[in-house]
Amino acid sequence: MNQRAVLWTLGGCLAMAIGLAAIFVFDVPVNSVLLVALVLACPLAHLVMMRSGMHDHGQHQHRSPERPDTADPAPSRPDTGRR
Repeated sequence: MNQRAVLWTLGGCLAMAIGLAAIFVFDVPVNSVLLVALVLACPLAHLVMMRSGMHDHGQHQHRSPERPDTADPAPSRPDTGRR
């Protein structure tokens, strides 16, 4: 396991410990702790995905300026001669 994965694991364990401490030590309602966790889940997941490189820019094919894309969006059908 690399150092980055260990840090993320420790961070997740620390976040859960803080949530449990808020519930049991400080008598914070469970609903409030879960609401904060849900509100933070989306931006934290976005940051994790962007930082971990789950998108690879090297795989994209770039169009050359000499050959613009002239593909017809609708495929052409052969003319059968019937109307």
